[in-house]
Amino acid sequence: MRVHFGPFVLDSGSRQLLRSDHAVHLSPKAFDILEILVARRPNVVGKDVLLNEVWAGKVVEEANLAMAVGEIRKALGDDSKSPTLVITVARRGYRFAARGDDLDAGVRPDAQDGGYPRWWLTWGDKTLPLIQGENIIGRHPASNVWLNGASVSRTHACVVVTSAGVTVEDRGSRNGTFVEGNRLEGSHLLVDGTTVTFGSETATYREWSDEAALGTEPVREKRRR
Repeated sequence: MRVHFGPFVLDSGSRQLLRSDHAVHLSPKAFDILEILVARRPNVVGKDVLLNEVWAGKVVEEANLAMAVGEIRKALGDDSKSPTLVITVARRGYRFAARGDDLDAGVRPDAQDGGYPRWWLTWGDKTLPLIQGENIIGRHPASNVWLNGASVSRTHACVVVTSAGVTVEDRGSRNGTFVEGNRLEGSHLLVDGTTVTFGSETATYREWSDEAALGTEPVREKRRR
């Protein structure tokens, strides 16, 4: 994820906050919080969500979160008394209020192939588009494909879309990645209809092909009695 807002660029890949191409220092925890808030903008992110994601498995007080948010505001030059970028929502959490431009939007398949995605995962009733290149799948809200399931690791797996095909590989997840019920070791080539399970969350890989698409079936008229 690379997002431009004001004079800043947040780059998840390099884990940097840049201002005019110069790195702005943020502690790892503060960077994680800013990354989540920017990814979920303009929605409010609850304090419990931030504490669970950033301090996973550790018992910490809300004061730690407040200190990290203060660090973010200082780095962004946001007035702590009247903030305009990182807003406190009373008794709930925080939200990122600045308008951000997604610098990675230009590589989305819907921007290259006639206005529609060519590859996607179906997860329950959700459709999760995939982009060309790497698609990080995980429970972290900044993931390319966000699977918010308790059995899914923050960085769980990666689906790679190239001209040679689409593959999936596990990224050291705690509960494993499975293709058609078999635990994944190394990378595995995906074809349309393949079932992939991340922890205990099952998704189906789908791929559009103009040549293989079925024709539209005619509607049969009901006979009058």
